[in-house]
Amino acid sequence: MAGPIEESVQLTQEWVKAFHEGNAEALSALFARDGVYISWAGPFPTMGREAIRATFAGFFKAFPIRQLLMRDESRKAYGDTVTLYNNWTLIYGDGKGPLKTVWGRNSSVTIMVEGRRLIIEQHNSFFPIAGP
Repeated sequence: MAGPIEESVQLTQEWVKAFHEGNAEALSALFARDGVYISWAGPFPTMGREAIRATFAGFFKAFPIRQLLMRDESRKAYGDTVTLYNNWTLIYGDGKGPLKTVWGRNSSVTIMVEGRRLIIEQHNSFFPIAGP
């Protein structure tokens, strides 16, 4: 039987697969019903599974070309709660213009809810711009 860390790793693999496939339904199903997603692309949190599905469906439609590379993963288990921190690179495009590349970081919290491990909060942000 898998422990909290192993379940979190599997959840991350499912998330990345759904993202690359452009499957907003599968991706949003990895969030709790009242889960929160805070995107690098906007200032306000997206709250609830249906709103998260709609957010990703819009992104996938606008940018059919996308590749996400994750690195520097760190997971900590506190009882049944798992926190994840990682850095990422996203290459994406609309197929009409040049590809864009952005770099950022993610922090997520997962718990056992609705009979399985799900994301209750995920926050993505750009790396800060380095000063002089």
